Amino acid sequence: MEKKTLLIISGGIEAADAARRAKEMGYTVVVSDRDPTAPGFAFADSCLIADVYGPSETAAAAERYSRKIRRIDGVLCVAADAPVTAATVAQRLRLPGIPVHVAELACDKLAMKKAFRSAGVAIPWFAEVSTPQELQRIAIERGKDLVIKPVDSRGSRGVQRVAQVADLTAAFMLARSHSPSERVMVEQYLPGPQVSTESIVMNGVCYTPGFSDRNYEYLERYAPFFIENGGDLPSHLPAGIQDKVKDLVGRAASALGVTTGTVKGDIVVHDGEPYVIELAARLSGGFFCTREIPLNTGVDFIGAAIRLALGEAVSPEELTPRRQMPVVQRYTFPEPGTVMGVTGEEDARRIPGIAEVVVTARPGDVIPPAGDKRPSAAMVLATGDTHDAALKAANDALALIRIRTA
Repeated sequence: MEKKTLLIISGGIEAADAARRAKEMGYTVVVSDRDPTAPGFAFADSCLIADVYGPSETAAAAERYSRKIRRIDGVLCVAADAPVTAATVAQRLRLPGIPVHVAELACDKLAMKKAFRSAGVAIPWFAEVSTPQELQRIAIERGKDLVIKPVDSRGSRGVQRVAQVADLTAAFMLARSHSPSERVMVEQYLPGPQVSTESIVMNGVCYTPGFSDRNYEYLERYAPFFIENGGDLPSHLPAGIQDKVKDLVGRAASALGVTTGTVKGDIVVHDGEPYVIELAARLSGGFFCTREIPLNTGVDFIGAAIRLALGEAVSPEELTPRRQMPVVQRYTFPEPGTVMGVTGEEDARRIPGIAEVVVTARPGDVIPPAGDKRPSAAMVLATGDTHDAALKAANDALALIRIRTA
């Protein structure tokens, strides 16, 4: 039987892991990205040069490939906020996947929050903001403990904590500059631990083997921006709270209309109750689904997501954690400037407990000042018998990686 062909949307370094895993599983791999030097192309049998965030462009390229070269059997969006692109390809080629309107809903934070509110899914208070003057009025009426964000941006771009900005007009303009539709919203800032979840939904049932405490130790240093510098697995939250989070993620996926597919959750636990910050209808970046979950739980999450995208059966047992090994992920943020040299990567790899070291900075690269985009230049993954042991390994490895800037 001819092996199936999977199209992976994005050739970025984090998506390359998914392409590598699909190759290991024996599938033919096609990777699409507009960058001819994309790292994911190293694991591809075929490459499509197309804009990850251009649904029509990618769908047209995929259709030509599927018609003229080899039939594409499935499509997967990895580490890129482009579920609309994947859904458009799936619709054009009649492949498994979420409908386009569901993907569009998941990319519009305002529409998403309205859908959650209608379904009774717990979320922070929110409102659309049309002008700087309206933002100022809301800040007076509700207080400044708010988060301002673009309605339809990618990741944390343009997201700011209002209580820590000096100029509300500048904050509004920055958020709007990151919105393709030039729309801005605010929501209540809820203090409390935040978690990232990674789930697979099958026939309306949500399975969440990925559950990580988000690490924000530099929150004050980089204020008003939210700069996350890693995560810890397993979560330190009580089991009962974790169960509440998983139930909330399942109800949020249902509210969006995701009955079969993958969802990535950003959740905050405030006063013992979980609230959805956002839910993305795609696989996460940061190596969460490709490396952290397998290390932590023994679940081949990316393998299951690949098979689901190809229309193959995945059993609930395959998504059930078999262990809870401590895993710590940490990033390093060098001083802003032009990278002059990078040393210590191989020494970091030799630290006991280090599972992976990824250095993205290269001489000549420019590290921007910390702002609305995480200015990371290297990442380590560490494991250990205890969380403290894994954390020590991660910190020891990062201390060896020296990135000189000027």
